[in-house]
Amino acid sequence: MMASNWPPLREGSAGEDVRSAQYLLVDHGSVLAVDGTFGPLTDSAVRAFQASHGLAVDGIIGNTTWPVLIIQVSSGSSGDAVRAAQSQIYSRASSWVTVDGTFGPETDRAVRFFQEDVGLSADGIVGPQTWNALVSGYLASQSGQGAADAVFTAWANGDRAAALKNATPQAVNQLFARTWQASDGWSFAGCGVAAGSFLCTWNRPGQQLVLEGNDNTGAPFTYIRNAAFEP
Repeated sequence: MMASNWPPLREGSAGEDVRSAQYLLVDHGSVLAVDGTFGPLTDSAVRAFQASHGLAVDGIIGNTTWPVLIIQVSSGSSGDAVRAAQSQIYSRASSWVTVDGTFGPETDRAVRFFQEDVGLSADGIVGPQTWNALVSGYLASQSGQGAADAVFTAWANGDRAAALKNATPQAVNQLFARTWQASDGWSFAGCGVAAGSFLCTWNRPGQQLVLEGNDNTGAPFTYIRNAAFEP
């Protein structure tokens, strides 16, 4: 389901994906501060890692370096690779996991939720596809309106892959069953929250589009799970 492309990181990059890369480098033996900033020391660690694994030494963590850098983790695993996965989940749903380096029941549960929501096999194993989804920004929206806006914009652009980053495959299929037309004149009507869910709506003459999703209350992550066109 996931594309083979990985987000490129290089000196000057910053954020959660850099933090993940740093945790993974440390697990591979680098001596490095995990601070989410890709500075000269991280660049040196990346180049040393690339050289030791027969990769092109360019300091860029991209399509050739990510697959070698990631470490598969699952229930019972421990260490900095586990912290990398936990930190990714924490950045999306902080109340659902503790970044402690131990892959216990709460981490297993959160990973399975994530995998199910993005259309992966919910096996609790953070392998290549799950790592790719985590570092590629799937389910990273911090609000219901943010997720809904991203999905609506993806629909308007005919970009199914972008929509899948903030919605379940089922919701994307429901939405893309209809082709967006500028002449339809959709206008945003607002969002509301009730009982662990949110509803965001767009109106056009005689019709309403409703994007309904999970708001990280009853289950982790904020995402669209249903799309409906209503009279």
